[in-house]
Amino acid sequence: MAPENPDVYPILHKGKVYNIITAFDMTFAEVHAMLDWLEERGAFLATPDDEFMGPGKLFTCELPDATFEIDVHGFEVIVCRRSG
Repeated sequence: MAPENPDVYPILHKGKVYNIITAFDMTFAEVHAMLDWLEERGAFLATPDDEFMGPGKLFTCELPDATFEIDVHGFEVIVCRRSG
């Protein structure tokens, strides 16, 4: 997690509300592109493994201008690291 205290930003995206938890500045375009990227990879779907391993899923999302390390817990998206 970032050294600063993260903020929570509720975001409406394609009819669903997500909580973006981050200490990093992100543009709306980055947030929506990140959510699309995560949706394409099934990040928000519950799987049988979730019962055994817990709900957290780690992803590295590479967008044109930045790369994000993300931990997804249901509809809570924790941005742990930003580079680029």
